Amino acid sequence: MSALLAVGLSACSTENPGNATPVQTQPGGTSVSASTAPEDVFGKLKACDLLEPTSTAKGFDPPAEETYESDNGCGTRKYGYGSVTLYLVPEAGIDQLSAGQGTKIPTKVGERDAVEIPGDAGKQACTVAIAVTPNARMTASTGLNKGTNEEACALSREIATAAEPKLPKGS
Repeated sequence: MSALLAVGLSACSTENPGNATPVQTQPGGTSVSASTAPEDVFGKLKACDLLEPTSTAKGFDPPAEETYESDNGCGTRKYGYGSVTLYLVPEAGIDQLSAGQGTKIPTKVGERDAVEIPGDAGKQACTVAIAVTPNARMTASTGLNKGTNEEACALSREIATAAEPKLPKGS
């Protein structure tokens, strides 16, 4: 009985205490309310699907899901070389990206606004972030075991450039 009560209460609105009111549903049965988060601009697109073609071709381990920067991230490493990650961040644009120890350099990837951040995580590191919307971005980051920020940026740019055509067209 308590499970039924919990299910029944979960469909109530708190706008009118004491009066149960059904939550509105859209066609297809999805519920909507004033607190519903905006739709994820990336939809079903997965970070690992964007990272894998470039990283595998370069001899990296199979990519694995990560959740450091967002819930839709992916990373891999190559023994003795370094690591790469790719994140789809639906709730923060390139303006909200921290430069860390580096400096943001405005650039373009394809026709999209982007920033390159050499040295964001210290020496031998670089992030390239592409604006998908003003409040959503894709980031490609590289950290090398040996090398320079410029070498790390070259790999981050390559990953970002390969992924860019597959990103949704933002507003």
